[in-house]
Amino acid sequence: MLKIAILNCLKANAVCTGEACLGAYRKRSGAFYRYAGAQTELTAFLRCNGCESDPETDPGMLEKLDRLRESGVQALHLGVCTLQNGRECPSITKIVRLAEKRGM
Repeated sequence: MLKIAILNCLKANAVCTGEACLGAYRKRSGAFYRYAGAQTELTAFLRCNGCESDPETDPGMLEKLDRLRESGVQALHLGVCTLQNGRECPSITKIVRLAEKRGM
C-alpha cells in the first residue's frame, strides 16, 4: 500500500480546513488521479514552518521529514496553497528536494 502525505503552506493555516485536499484524495481527482484504482493510505497532513524558516537547516522540518520517512511515506503531495502567484514557493521547493533525498 502506498503511503501519502500532503504538504501545505503555514500561511494558509488561517483559512485552510483541508477539505479540498482530502476531497481530492478521496475522489482521486486532481493530482490524486494517478492513484485511481490503487491501494493508498493518506498518512499525514503537514505544514511548512513558514517563509522565514530555512527548511534545510530547520531542525523541526528535518524531524518532520524523518518521521514521515520512518512511517513509510512514499509520496508527498502539495496543496494548491503552496503556490505563490502560480509558482511554487521557494521554501516548499526546498522541502520537496529534502523529501526526495529521503526517498519520498
